[in-house]
Amino acid sequence: MNLTEDQRYFLSILRETGFIRLDQVLPLLRINEPQKEIIHAGALLRRLRYMGLLARSGDGCICLPDLLRDRPDSEILLSLDVLLALRPERLLQVSVRQPYKLCFLLQRSDGWIDYFAVMPVQPGHEGRISQLLQAEQKNYVFLLPLENMEQHRQITLSRSHFFVLRQGERLRFYKGGEAGK
Repeated sequence: MNLTEDQRYFLSILRETGFIRLDQVLPLLRINEPQKEIIHAGALLRRLRYMGLLARSGDGCICLPDLLRDRPDSEILLSLDVLLALRPERLLQVSVRQPYKLCFLLQRSDGWIDYFAVMPVQPGHEGRISQLLQAEQKNYVFLLPLENMEQHRQITLSRSHFFVLRQGERLRFYKGGEAGK
């Protein structure tokens, strides 16, 4: 099948995540091409749908056709929101690797490359998450979405990490050790 670079890029993300909310489509396309407009996103979705490579689910998401009967994973969708909130210069890779919900490789404008791992933290699991992340061999920057601010006190990491909290419609990032300030 003859796919454009945009289509291959978008499908590479969709194949990893399974679902993408419609409001995430254009921001994902704009990461590598900031001039993209809503008409470009609509055309890309129509073409991929016509080719049978994606489907529209009933909950405001698009998905792989074989996942049409499944429900989207809200933590993966949140992880995509975290990625988009970073406003990266260039997205090099997206993957889903256990135990993380989403991992991604970003290139900054100065050429540096950072490897991020997103792991939402459910209340009551802070100690287990601390142990798990402390044992990680890869040099990830950990992004830890929390449900409430008090959770940060129970997570101890000596590695690079940020806590992520939703405040209204926005996500707010706190550097580990600085949460609550």
